[in-house]
Amino acid sequence: MGKKIIRGISEDFAEAFKCSILYRLYREHEDEIIIGIRNDYLNMYYNSDSIAKIEYINPKGNDKKRIVCEIDEYYLYGSNSNKENKRVRVDPVEIYNKYPTIKELSKKKKKNEKITQSLLVLNNNRNQESNWYCLDIEYVKAFKDQKEKNSTEFNARFDIIALSKQKPHKVALIELKYGTGAMGEKSGIRKHVSDFYSFIENGYYESHLRQELIEILKSLSYVGISLPFNIPESNDLLAPEFYFITLDNNAKGKRSTPKQVMAGYLFEEPRWGRTRKTSINNVEKEHGDITRKGNKFNAKFLFSKSTVDNMYIQDIIDGNYEERIVPD
Repeated sequence: MGKKIIRGISEDFAEAFKCSILYRLYREHEDEIIIGIRNDYLNMYYNSDSIAKIEYINPKGNDKKRIVCEIDEYYLYGSNSNKENKRVRVDPVEIYNKYPTIKELSKKKKKNEKITQSLLVLNNNRNQESNWYCLDIEYVKAFKDQKEKNSTEFNARFDIIALSKQKPHKVALIELKYGTGAMGEKSGIRKHVSDFYSFIENGYYESHLRQELIEILKSLSYVGISLPFNIPESNDLLAPEFYFITLDNNAKGKRSTPKQVMAGYLFEEPRWGRTRKTSINNVEKEHGDITRKGNKFNAKFLFSKSTVDNMYIQDIIDGNYEERIVPD
């Protein structure tokens, strides 16, 4: 039989995890750790860095199942790691004991976008007045092997997935940007619009994601994470809405704001105070004006001046953003 593709973990896995020292680590630091539900494993995130891939397996083939974990060597040894991005299996106790070191080495990466991604989710989910609940970060489609991944039409990543608390639940697929740095790079605005467009064109919400969201919520409840609503049925979930959230929307000296820079990659004509147009194909030329309801794909744009040192957004969608641009 081929590998089964499903989002979520079993109740047995969840019970074993809740008896492990990694669960104790999560409960002691749930103000800064996020649990991600994957295809029969868990990811534990600090600052949106995966600091433990957690599985429930027979490590030697004939042993009783137990909790095992992997971590990138960097988070244990820093620059003294033998190989960059080398994942190693370690005893869960080592993750627990070295958590202060793991945190410091994560912070040294100084990736403001990753840090604010984590802060947005944590702030939102502990705010009982928020209209939304964030159920996942760094979402990627599960594949049975590399060959399937290479041949698929949709293999992109969503920074954050959120559901509205009221039924029927709105579904927000969120791409986060921080400052002007990554607007035009390989992971820039044009790439993400193409990914969202591919998501729609290939019908991935109906064929996969809608049910996966339910499985994620079930698994979160299995591991004892309190949800602000009952597990929804499939027809309780509305068609997804797409969001681009930009933080640190501030001009540095005489430079443009991130919003103005983004406009150069989005539009044919000058809009949003654009100062210059990209020299490569813009989004409008490839996919139309995504700020219009009549376009095949459209998105909502939220802009905040808040920074990694002053994160005042407490509701990930309906929070205190200085500017909102919705399709008209």
